[in-house]
Amino acid sequence: MMKSDFEPQAVVAPPSWSATTRIVILTFSLLAALWLVWLARPFWWLLILSSIIAYLLQPLIGGLTRLKIPRSIATIVVVLLALALVLSMLLILIPSLLIDLQPVSFDLAGWLSQTVTWIQALPQTWPGIQILGMQIDFTPLYNQIVAGLSYVDLLAWLPTPSEWINVLNETVRSASSVLGFATNLATSVFALTIALLVGLMLLLIFTMYLSKDLPHFFESVIALAPEPYQPEWRELWRRTGEVWHAFFRGQLLLSLVVGSSVWLGLRLIGMPGALVMGLIAGILEILPNIGPILALIPAVIVALLGGSTIYPAVPHLTVVLAVIILYTLIQQLENYILVPRILGESVGVHPIFVLAGVLVFSFHFGVLGAFVAAPILATLRTWGEYIHKRLLGEYPYPDLLPPPVPAPHPAPASPVPAPSPPVDQPSKPAQPDSAAASPAPTVKLQRPSATPPPPRPKGPAPE
Repeated sequence: MMKSDFEPQAVVAPPSWSATTRIVILTFSLLAALWLVWLARPFWWLLILSSIIAYLLQPLIGGLTRLKIPRSIATIVVVLLALALVLSMLLILIPSLLIDLQPVSFDLAGWLSQTVTWIQALPQTWPGIQILGMQIDFTPLYNQIVAGLSYVDLLAWLPTPSEWINVLNETVRSASSVLGFATNLATSVFALTIALLVGLMLLLIFTMYLSKDLPHFFESVIALAPEPYQPEWRELWRRTGEVWHAFFRGQLLLSLVVGSSVWLGLRLIGMPGALVMGLIAGILEILPNIGPILALIPAVIVALLGGSTIYPAVPHLTVVLAVIILYTLIQQLENYILVPRILGESVGVHPIFVLAGVLVFSFHFGVLGAFVAAPILATLRTWGEYIHKRLLGEYPYPDLLPPPVPAPHPAPASPVPAPSPPVDQPSKPAQPDSAAASPAPTVKLQRPSATPPPPRPKGPAPE
């Protein structure tokens, strides 16, 4: 009788891949992933920025989901509220910034005259220095600088109004050139506007998707590890998340503190544009080590050109010196007090490595790369510690191990009762240790008979 074709057959599991096949497949998979990442390099800024925003919005979305609100609705509500908050801040800040910049004047000729006057007064305040008994006089140097500045004519460098009118007339005479210029300008502005709107729309869409599905992505990454390694893999990602959370929280607080301190200090000095300088200092605070230096440059330029509105008689160079001292004090306050207390050891990377990382990442990825350089280096440190422990054959997170179960103690043996002495044998007192060591002699006692002996006759014994 033939077997039916529909009868279930025994399934034999195919052999597993060999070690060589696994290595080849893994290598090709990594190369393909790196190739896809390289193809997506024009959109790295979009993916990184949307991932950062989605990560920052996770606590709010999680709070709404704990209130029994569906995650999709919670994501839409939080993202729209964040967008409304950013637009409201721009609508409030832009008019304030324009009002704050109104007192800034660019009187180059007046600034040059004040500089010459300040240099001419230096021979009375700082005529020279004395080194090893030798007096070095700076007066000839001051005279040469003043003589050189006296030949500078700023008006000759700037075009006059008549020259501007001539340039405009020449442009108007060539209608075709004007039309072509206008067309190119309009096309460029229109293309830039469209690209900006498309980028913002893609950023919004990416942020919504990532905000909604970020926990699922996390679980998918955890599931890639074999099941015995998933607890430590989860702990590794949890510690990585703590690094990024501490970085973003610390940078936000540092930006607020530094920006407010700069704004308040410049207001006390009387420098125009204090609010703008404070905003620039707060924004550039996200760039470790380089940000404070970049924030100082526009402040020095405005101090040179505008001076102080509260103390107009003070030379502009003196105002510049006060601004430099203010920024230096704030930077030292940040390095030695704020950063240890706010960031702590969560992003504990040596400043030289942070500076090198900022330079490298900013060269390849721009401002966004400089911003994420510090947390990426801290993440690499966390992963390096995990790999180092595994290479040494040690378990990376002993806290995850269950507490050792104490070995059961053997039950104490029940004491054997001493044999009871015979009825007719009197109990002996306890022997000392020395006596216990030598065996005691055995004494055999004879039990008396039950029949008493006959009584002896009274009187003298018979002879």
